[in-house]
Amino acid sequence: MELSKPIVGVGAIIIENGKLLLVKRGKEPNKGFWSFPGGVVEFRETLEDALKREVKEETNLEIEVKDVACVLEKIVRSENGKDFHYIIIDFFAKVVDGEPTAGSDAEDVRWFDIDEIVNETAEMDTKKIYYPQRDSFAIVNSVRTFLKNFKKFGERSRIYISSSKTR
Repeated sequence: MELSKPIVGVGAIIIENGKLLLVKRGKEPNKGFWSFPGGVVEFRETLEDALKREVKEETNLEIEVKDVACVLEKIVRSENGKDFHYIIIDFFAKVVDGEPTAGSDAEDVRWFDIDEIVNETAEMDTKKIYYPQRDSFAIVNSVRTFLKNFKKFGERSRIYISSSKTR
């Protein structure tokens, strides 16, 4: 079965004191991988409202949505006929209330040091980064790509990431 339209998603890039908030995905796509909190935009929902809802569901945090930080387009062609086309718009966001707690679609939620993610030596494949000194730390590649750019330009950073692959 092939979807005939792209799926629009949103993500929150929440940075405080040199640390980035990530959620460990509890469901596909990217189950078990760390990523920005976020999810799919529902019909008649604004991007901002979708992001606030998804962050609340996954992290128990209330946020203020800031500027667009990153646009990601991902087309996945699978052998079993379940193709996906995602367009994900990541926004900078600021926590205004709450303490991070894993919610509905998240296995875990945690603050990570940005320098540790960007500078650490890692063995990479097309889907994850593995850090030998941890049991297993898998992170969505677009997070690391964005953070490298962020380290250079800060919140002035804007990036477009496109990928197409067969799995």
